[in-house]
Amino acid sequence: MNVILVDDEEVALNALRRRVDWGKYGIDGVYTAGSMAAAQEVFRQKPIDIMLSDIEMPQGDGLELFEWVKLYYPAVECVYVTCHPEFSYIQRALRLGSADYLLKPIDYGELDGILTALVERLRRERHTERIPAHIQQKLEREDREKGGADPVDTVVSYIHGHIQENITIGELAGQVYLNEQYLTRIFKKAKGVSILEYITDERIRLAKELLTGSDYPINRVADAVGYGNYSYFTRIFKRSTGKTPQAWRQSGG
Repeated sequence: MNVILVDDEEVALNALRRRVDWGKYGIDGVYTAGSMAAAQEVFRQKPIDIMLSDIEMPQGDGLELFEWVKLYYPAVECVYVTCHPEFSYIQRALRLGSADYLLKPIDYGELDGILTALVERLRRERHTERIPAHIQQKLEREDREKGGADPVDTVVSYIHGHIQENITIGELAGQVYLNEQYLTRIFKKAKGVSILEYITDERIRLAKELLTGSDYPINRVADAVGYGNYSYFTRIFKRSTGKTPQAWRQSGG
């Protein structure tokens, strides 16, 4: 399990990294970033599970960063660390689906409780419902029909097989032994969309299959396609289809 700490104040960032016994929570990798752009680069290279982020930063604040993270890495949980107790900040943070928030200066006892509960929840959520066999077989049949020699086809098959997980471009590039930038270019040329857009499209496509082809409750559909946050899944689904998941199921698609 990996965590990223995001804060434009280097002193605060280093203190947070040093004062927490990350191994206690089963966290092996601790990465840091001083801006939204730097954090995005870490996400592209490393599989991140938890983000602790300041809210106010130059060139893209923590709320904007989390909106981007939830779009491309929906399984990531976020805890905000901020010196702003104003309700409007907290309300927006929670509306985005953040796990919790802490006020500066950090109460490390409070942080311990938050991290303990959060890690336990992440471990539970990883035991997600499996995709029904007939739908999984359909996806696998489509993959076989497309062939598997081309690196783009290999990446597509990998995405289908790991759609419930937090998939990174670095992970995909490793599957086909290509440079990330090169893979990104050839994938977009072949598919007409970026890798991250493709993953989102496939999650929505599979969600449609599950909504009409299974009796899963909608929160289980969200889990099965890699969206642990129900409200975020609903928002992304509606943005893509114009309907809420419930409306989609009721109308039969």
